[in-house]
Amino acid sequence: MSRVNIETRDDQWLKENSNNATGSSFHQEDPDPSMQPRAEAIEEDSGSEDSLGDNVGTPMQNYLKHLYRLDLLTPEDEHTTTCLLRELEEKIIALLQKRGVTLVDLRSEGVEQRGSTGAYDHGLIIAKADDLLANGNISQRDRSTLQNLMKKFKAQRKKLIQCNLRLVIAIAKRFRNPSVPFIDLIQEGNVGLMKAIERFKPQMGYRFSTYAYWWIQQEIQLTLRRNDDLVRQPANVQDDLRNIYRAINQVRSEGLPASDENVARQTGLDLERVQSLLKLPGPTGSLDDPISDDQSSTRLDYAPAGDMFNTDELVSNQELAQRLRDAVAKLPSRQRTVLSLRYGLISDRDCSFRVIGEQLGLSQERARQLHSDALRQLKRQWR
Repeated sequence: MSRVNIETRDDQWLKENSNNATGSSFHQEDPDPSMQPRAEAIEEDSGSEDSLGDNVGTPMQNYLKHLYRLDLLTPEDEHTTTCLLRELEEKIIALLQKRGVTLVDLRSEGVEQRGSTGAYDHGLIIAKADDLLANGNISQRDRSTLQNLMKKFKAQRKKLIQCNLRLVIAIAKRFRNPSVPFIDLIQEGNVGLMKAIERFKPQMGYRFSTYAYWWIQQEIQLTLRRNDDLVRQPANVQDDLRNIYRAINQVRSEGLPASDENVARQTGLDLERVQSLLKLPGPTGSLDDPISDDQSSTRLDYAPAGDMFNTDELVSNQELAQRLRDAVAKLPSRQRTVLSLRYGLISDRDCSFRVIGEQLGLSQERARQLHSDALRQLKRQWR
């Protein structure tokens, strides 16, 4: 998929969702909030108008207007910006090293374990530089140099982030899911965008948008995997299931039956694999999930009373059964056998006195007498 096609569809979608939004633009003083739209300031995009007036759009619409007003970077500007950002990063790191900051303190978490090199956490760089400027013993010349470098570094980083936020929305649209709000997908996509900025190497000759696409998509997919279901399935199982459901829709759109063979042929998976995945249970839900807008009622409130499990009653019955077994074990052998046969303690069937007498070689009346004696002894034990 080319970058031109992505931007064209994104521009059209942004226009459709921002036409109804009027008012002032979305201002951001601090560079950090521009990296991730805050959840409390952004809602799911809709055509509804704010209650304050007809001329005020929703926060999501204002955010889309802000993005649409930002100019996209040309390939030349993109290459210049990324090269300058890398150059500023190296100068700042060299100055921090001069003041005793180690490279490990600037590495992103888990970079060494993944075997990646050259990736530094920009948040750590900014934090270490601010700490050095505030509390460090630094000369006036180095202080002025570091301040100028940080100002340029933040400006170039903010520029690269803002000019690619529309790419994040275009990718997040492809992964809309009822289990995760759309704004959360945008949040995670912005995280992936910032990770791509930290790891991108312009000397490799690739477009930044091509490189960032996979980081943004990865963060969004990880979010869906973490929040898709209460019982999480392995990532490869979720990917195969997603391909299977997509193939089912494709096969049906072609007028063919969605048989296991057709689905396996469409996805390229083994027939046994497709059949085993389709047998997996569907999504699970919590009985405490609210089912009304005001969240005043849950699924548990509408569960039939007979199907509800009474834990207290279960524990009481188990305790009573154990006490009964202990009391029966103290009886003489013949009385214990009579009670066990009479009430099905040995087998699942209750036996009559005639059957008990036949099994023990006794008369029916003698079996009844032993039964009565056993009950009297049990009553004395329970007193």
